[in-house]
Parts: sequence; structure tokens; C-alpha cells
Amino acid sequence: MTTDTAAAVDSAARRTAGSVRAAQLLTAVAVAAGTTLVPASPATASGLAGYCPDGNGVTVIVDFQELGGPTIIRCAVGDQATGHTALKNAGISITGTTRWGESFICRIEGRPTAAEEACVDTPPASAYWSYWHAADGEPWTYSQRGVMARKPQLGSFEGWSFAKNRTASTSPPPRIAPVRPAPLPPATSHPATPQLTRTTPPAPKPPTDPAPPGGVPTRQPPATSPAPAGAPTSGPSSPDPTTAGTTDVSTAPSTSPAGEASAPVKTGDPAARTEAWTGDVNRTSAQHTGVPVMTVLGAGLLLAVAVAAVVTARRRRRNG
Repeated sequence: MTTDTAAAVDSAARRTAGSVRAAQLLTAVAVAAGTTLVPASPATASGLAGYCPDGNGVTVIVDFQELGGPTIIRCAVGDQATGHTALKNAGISITGTTRWGESFICRIEGRPTAAEEACVDTPPASAYWSYWHAADGEPWTYSQRGVMARKPQLGSFEGWSFAKNRTASTSPPPRIAPVRPAPLPPATSHPATPQLTRTTPPAPKPPTDPAPPGGVPTRQPPATSPAPAGAPTSGPSSPDPTTAGTTDVSTAPSTSPAGEASAPVKTGDPAARTEAWTGDVNRTSAQHTGVPVMTVLGAGLLLAVAVAAVVTARRRRRNG
């Protein structure tokens, strides 16, 4: 860029800044014509801290730039008639000038201080609060109207940035972008994790043998083998079976193959011992063959008697 071109740009910027300040001064004069010109008192606290949560309001941003201090972001809820009411309703303290009142903003939140700026007349172009505006998501635009003459739109941004030792072309806009943050998504509740209940299985019962009809257990004591005739019986001593008058009786009852106890047997009586042995043989044979030995012997005896009777009858007929 040549020297002539730079000079032309700077001259145009100065003319633009001069026209803006002139418009602000004209607005201040018009307001002052019908009002008492006294410095404004600090605004009472109102508005909301931070960005407006939705489009029903105007967000006001104050950037102190070289003055130092944190940037202020507050919300003026609802429709705002002017930029001046947006500042007031956002809860931001402002001070006008002695000559023009609050139609020309000289001090915001006490800056610059009284030592830095007396705020008697219009602040100099080298140190003043520049006024900006923007729609949500759009870049900042320097206001061509004074704070009393401009009506902000719902959902828009109003910006104030201190310009110190700057030219009209380098006056800085607020360093915070005029973008309303997206609302946070609603918190979602997660279903409770089901608690797993650990159950202990019942202890297994000991196996039991099913009882047959009549309540007799299926497991029977082992059958005892019958002792042969003349064999000594168990016990501390066995008497001689041939001894006459022996009255020793075994105290242990004989056990049948089916587990049934029989009456005590006189061990000193050979006939009783033979009968007991025969009964044991019958029971043992019946257990293995299914037919008692005595039944077979009885059938044979009956057959022999019948044959003898037939033979006797025939002899009598012959003799008769």
C-alpha cells in the first residue's frame, strides 16, 4: 500500500468516526433538551449473569481492554427499548457526562476512574467506550447511532469495548464473539443396575432305600449257613450232644435266610437240632429253587401211601 493510499484510508476512517461521534452527540443533545443533565447513579443489580439462555432477551458484553479487568457478560431479559435500557436491565453500572448525561456513556462499572477521566464533557477520541451490536452468530458492527437512539433486537448482542490510543479504523470490538452457547442436553437417568442375588442350593439329602409294602426294609442281614447235625454250636462251650440230661439251650436265635428270627433251639436235643437243620434246609432250598424241600418230600410220601393203598386193595380182592 502506498503512502497516498494509506493516508486516504486513514482520512476516511477519521471522517467515519467523526460522523459516528457526531451522531452520538446529536442524540445526546436531543435527549438533553428535555431532561435534567446530571451524572447517572450506578444501576441497581438486575438481569442475569452470563448469556441469555434463549432468544427472549439481549446479551450485553463489556470488554475493558487496556483498562484491565474481567470481561462482563450479562443478560437483559425480555424486549429492550434502547441500548441504554439494555445496559440498565442487564445490571451494569454506567455513568454519563455532566454535559450530556447518560446519552453519552463515559464510565462503565467505574472505569475509567475519576482520576483518569472527569466525565464533564465528551470523552476524547483517544480514550472512550465504543458501542457495538451483532445478531446471534454474526460479527460485531460499530453502531452508527447513539445508545439512546438504537433499539436492539430480541436475541441479539450489545457490545461495549474501551478504545485507548486507537484510531477510528483500529477501534477494537469486544474480544468475546457474539454467539449464544447451545443449551445443555437434559440429563438422562440411567436405570439402576439389577443386583444379582446369589442363592445357596439346599444340601443334598442322604440316599434312603425305598421301603417295600409292609414297612420291611429291603436290606436284610446276611443269612447264616445252617450247622450240620452234631456240629458244635457257637458259644464259649458246646456240650456233647450224646450226653443224657443235657439242658443247655443256645441263647442266640436262629436266623432264616429271609432275616426272620426263629425260636431258640435246644442244642442238647439231637431231634430238635435235626428239625431245625431240616427247616433251615427247606428255607434255603426254597430261596434258591422256589420249591420247599418238605413240599417235595410230602408229595412223594403221599404218592407212596396212595400206591400202597392201591396194592393193598388189590390183594384183598384176590384173597376175597
